[in-house]
Amino acid sequence: MSSDSLGYAMTDAEIVSLLNSKGHGVLSMGKGDRGYGIPMSYGYDEDGHRFVVEFVNLEEGKKKRFIEGTEEVTLTVYDWESVDAWESVIVTGRIQPLEDRDVSERFAALLFSQAEGIAGELRWVDSEDVDREWFEIVPEKITGMRGENLPEP
Repeated sequence: MSSDSLGYAMTDAEIVSLLNSKGHGVLSMGKGDRGYGIPMSYGYDEDGHRFVVEFVNLEEGKKKRFIEGTEEVTLTVYDWESVDAWESVIVTGRIQPLEDRDVSERFAALLFSQAEGIAGELRWVDSEDVDREWFEIVPEKITGMRGENLPEP
């Protein structure tokens, strides 16, 4: 690693491995000159080249305003163990709503399995108090960097 570089480019296989293993990251959106980043669970659909995300109780809050006002989002997924053992992937693309009928049991299962342990049993709560809205992130660019001494998977 030279002094000009903060890491090394990840291979496509390393990127896919990290995306499949994490199930959560930081979703960043912009509206005008304001930015908004939130922790987000996702399901990565490698075959369909998209990310499926679920917002709970979106209503008319800040998240809703930013989703409707942004043209481009980024999803940052990372693993950090030390200054030399880290990896990160940045997905840049657009976010669009999915109708409930477009969210098959496969995608719901994908999201829940990849995000396992994040929300625990709350993921499965079906209540009138829980309003779920599904979105997909369609990536236009995916890049990954890693530190030099990553542990073996």
